[in-house]
Amino acid sequence: MQIIQASQTNQTISTEVLTQAKQQLKANGWALLRGFEHDIEKFSELVHGFCSKLTFDPAREFTNNSTQKVDAGTAAIGLHIENGNTPFPPDLVAFYSRKSAQTGSQTTLCDGAKLYNAMPERIKQLFQSPLVVSRNLPAELWKSYVANEHPQLDGSAQVSPQHLQELMDMLPGQTGEITETGDLHYRLHLSPVLNNGVNLSFANAILGPSFNYEAPCYQFDDGSVISEALKQEIAELAEQFTLELNWHDGDMVLIDNRRVMHGRRAIEGDPNARQLVIAMGNH
Repeated sequence: MQIIQASQTNQTISTEVLTQAKQQLKANGWALLRGFEHDIEKFSELVHGFCSKLTFDPAREFTNNSTQKVDAGTAAIGLHIENGNTPFPPDLVAFYSRKSAQTGSQTTLCDGAKLYNAMPERIKQLFQSPLVVSRNLPAELWKSYVANEHPQLDGSAQVSPQHLQELMDMLPGQTGEITETGDLHYRLHLSPVLNNGVNLSFANAILGPSFNYEAPCYQFDDGSVISEALKQEIAELAEQFTLELNWHDGDMVLIDNRRVMHGRRAIEGDPNARQLVIAMGNH
């Protein structure tokens, strides 16, 4: 595991360090910074150095106006890209460990490019066409997402069904109906194999969690649902290309969300012993 290690305690993140991080992101799909000066604001500055626009998960609690708290229970979390069931997944995901657990709860990182290259041809063939993902979203969640992604909105109180339709029109392949209770039944065509301009990567949320959301349904073109057996086969193959990150206090990791999937081993002991912050955005 390659780590960008500070040469002295609480060293400031310099332009040379940022250049090194960008090189590692390009080469490996992720970069870990350890031992540098850190707090929420320093982490925000780091992310703003890579992203021109931030995006958020409407189900997460904010820690400041750029970052959110990671809270997804204590069970192990499968590999996924962030916001992988939305039309606009971010280019970059970053995590900051304010407080690290002594045992367990390692973050897992899987290079989707290596995973895709190792897949049997029969599995690659299955994912050559877009999948259809569908689920129901409560009003407060879909309105918050629309407010963040719509270029003309500043808050969820302004969101109307017209704004929702305008956002869906920005990317073909989306449909949705608002129910009598205000919830959204949403469907999206998405590709489980992403092209970041260099690699084809199996990078999606098929193996991932639904901690704050209704579990989505994934279907192939013929209407058949992805089987649990296929998911398990992919998960077992992915383990061959998965690294475990044991967090140190102050660690900051940058992840290419269009190439590298991430997850988590089960949290052991006191869940409050782990305080992780996330930020996401586009280049």
